[in-house]
Amino acid sequence: MNNFKPTFFNNVDNIAGEHDSFRINIDYDGNLVLLTEKEEKGNYLHKVFHFVNGETRIIEIPSVSYSFDFAQPIEENWLLVSSRTDDDEGLINNATIYDIQGNALDTFSFGDAIADVQTTKKSDIWVSYFDESTDYSLSCFNKQGVLTFDFNDFVRLSNNEVPYIDDCYALNVASEETVYIYYYSDFPLVKIEKNNYEIFNNIPVEGSNAFAILNNFVLFNNGYDEEGKIHLYSMENNSLKSFDLLNLKGEILNYGNSVGRGSKFFFKKDKDLYLLNLEDFLKSI
Repeated sequence: MNNFKPTFFNNVDNIAGEHDSFRINIDYDGNLVLLTEKEEKGNYLHKVFHFVNGETRIIEIPSVSYSFDFAQPIEENWLLVSSRTDDDEGLINNATIYDIQGNALDTFSFGDAIADVQTTKKSDIWVSYFDESTDYSLSCFNKQGVLTFDFNDFVRLSNNEVPYIDDCYALNVASEETVYIYYYSDFPLVKIEKNNYEIFNNIPVEGSNAFAILNNFVLFNNGYDEEGKIHLYSMENNSLKSFDLLNLKGEILNYGNSVGRGSKFFFKKDKDLYLLNLEDFLKSI
């Protein structure tokens, strides 16, 4: 088995101090976004840590009664989104835009069962959904929360050539114009570019939930029943090469969560964060 050592990025405790939980996201420039949460008297305090050019920018969000799962920049402000809505608890609007002082500017609903949220420089908001969603599978909203793209309509316009999404396992908004998705049940990789699309079937990886992409190469994280592995797939010749990820000690890095966007990949092992740039990875193998 081939192996590769990603770059150690940082430890969350060194960055964030006291917190109960955290999530990692990537912005449209490939920068890490760390969202921490601390429960206090039944409410939740969140902080956003944005890592740009060696600088850490911190946004503190006032106490709210629900938990946020995703944080993305939107112009000079921040979009925070909860994965679920809860009619019984009155949580219908699960997306809020905050300014950098933590003031809420706007709120709206993206629907229930959100799997991922990724914004673009032009303030397009791409949202993917897992299989408990009854309304959407992949959507795009503008910064006012108005729906501008619905994947189910897109499928119908393709004369059903593009397969429907049962569960969107992975989303990668690679640029303003180009979005890639990988999804259940047959796990195609689909490239969406404005009104055009390209379908890559028979991907030899099933169950991955994040990927990085550069030119004709896609780097997937663990598939089903795997630990500590990454898989390099060539869209040009439909070939696959697998690698073990190693930590600083040369041991298998059995990472937990990982996120990919564009050519960047961040891996989480406990509270240690690791960075893999696909461009550098391809040069090294």
